[in-house]
Amino acid sequence: MFDLAKIESIAQSYSPQELFAALVWQRRFNQFDGREVITDLSNHPSLWASFLFAKPIFPADSDGLSFGGTIDTLIAMA
Repeated sequence: MFDLAKIESIAQSYSPQELFAALVWQRRFNQFDGREVITDLSNHPSLWASFLFAKPIFPADSDGLSFGGTIDTLIAMA
């Protein structure tokens, strides 16, 4: 069961990017270490204005224009 008061407090206290960073921090599989990734992002702020872990946005599409993934990602972000 969800604690709505806790969820509301968290939502008001943190940005979407901070919430996503916390989710990434918890992930570890194969060679991926979320804590290492977020630490690296934090240690190099001049290189990272923002980040998004999602499917590749430039996969080849049937027209060879590679716009399909970009449009899907932009729609999902909206």
